[in-house]
Amino acid sequence: MRIGLDVATFAATRAVDRIVLITNDTDCVPAMKHARISGLQIVLMKIANHNCASELKWHSDFLRPMALPTQNGDD
Repeated sequence: MRIGLDVATFAATRAVDRIVLITNDTDCVPAMKHARISGLQIVLMKIANHNCASELKWHSDFLRPMALPTQNGDD
């Protein structure tokens, strides 16, 4: 809920041009739609080796891959 409110605020005030989301929660779709209608760009970060909900892909402008750090501390 809080992310959606923040996205709506950014869209209303035009405080940003682009929003980067790291999520696989389709509850973000209404906020993403609102932002795009308001002219903001949505960048969806896709975590490597994880599926991404098709609804999220559809409502984003860009899909960028992202690798997570390894568990053993080797970076």
